[in-house]
Amino acid sequence: MEDYSDRVKFFMSEERKQWHNPETILKNVGVIKGMTMADLGSGPGFFTIPMAKAIGEKGLVYAVDSNVSMLNALKENIARSGVDSKIIEIINSDVSHTGIPKGSVDIVLFANVLHEVQDREAFFQEVRRISKPTAYIVDVDWKKIKTEHGPPLKERLSEDEAKQVLLENGFSVIRQTDAGPYHYELICKPTGS
Repeated sequence: MEDYSDRVKFFMSEERKQWHNPETILKNVGVIKGMTMADLGSGPGFFTIPMAKAIGEKGLVYAVDSNVSMLNALKENIARSGVDSKIIEIINSDVSHTGIPKGSVDIVLFANVLHEVQDREAFFQEVRRISKPTAYIVDVDWKKIKTEHGPPLKERLSEDEAKQVLLENGFSVIRQTDAGPYHYELICKPTGS
């Protein structure tokens, strides 16, 4: 059985960046300095740290995860990265109840999370609550194909299934791109904005 620390190392590995590059994914959304971003289901910081680098010292990243071990690894990874820890607020919470201030976030990202969310209605209510009216919502998840890593095929959402879930919960997809060979990226806006 794989050791927990080995999983965390893999989550942050160069190998993973080869097929799931966070810088490219963030570039697709148009991240700029000074933004406020939320990484829902942040894990050890695979997206959190590149987000912090992209938004700079006047920005803020909320890193939300319910797994304390992952958040401890995130703290270690932040320290190793050289990123100013003051621009990352770590929140130990379920992604449906973040405590992030209402209407404060420019970009809400959830990567490899949507297929795991049990209460999607509560989750998307929280996404809408924390988002500015002009916010971009970014769903990155596993393609519904067999891969060596990732969740079982039956748990994955295809791009069309994910788009339907987003639409049913008040978000329209404005752009869909490949996020590497195993992932897709859906960039959304709240419906009516």
